[in-house]
Amino acid sequence: IILAAEVTTEANDVQQLKPMLDRAQAVVEMVMGEDAVLGAAAADAGYWSEDNAASQTTECELFIATRKDRQQRAELRDAAPPRGRIPKGLSARDRMQRKLRTRRGRAIYRQRGASVEPVFGQMKERQDAGRFSMRGLTACRGEWHLQAATHNL
Repeated sequence: IILAAEVTTEANDVQQLKPMLDRAQAVVEMVMGEDAVLGAAAADAGYWSEDNAASQTTECELFIATRKDRQQRAELRDAAPPRGRIPKGLSARDRMQRKLRTRRGRAIYRQRGASVEPVFGQMKERQDAGRFSMRGLTACRGEWHLQAATHNL
């Protein structure tokens, strides 16, 4: 189920993480009640920034890839889970990489690959949503929201 969908003219997704999480949280609250929280969110490397990593809250733990998807999956597959306390002096990127290598981090990021990527494939192939048929940001947003609603149905 797509909780939040948006179209932007920005070159990358770095600035889109907080708005998308806010929209997803609003939908969760609307459906499940005001006390409901997302709990955790997994994002690909397009959302990585130190600011995004620092925006984690107690209601939503973030798991943001620090490398391109195939590199991230290879690292998670090959590296052993970290043991012991988190070393002091790690950069935000190193802390996130360590968090992704934990058993919990691996499981959550693996779910991202199984739940997010098939949606894009299905929308592109079955719904023919590989490109927009309208012009202008407003029209494209409407088209994308319609595609997302159709997918959910």
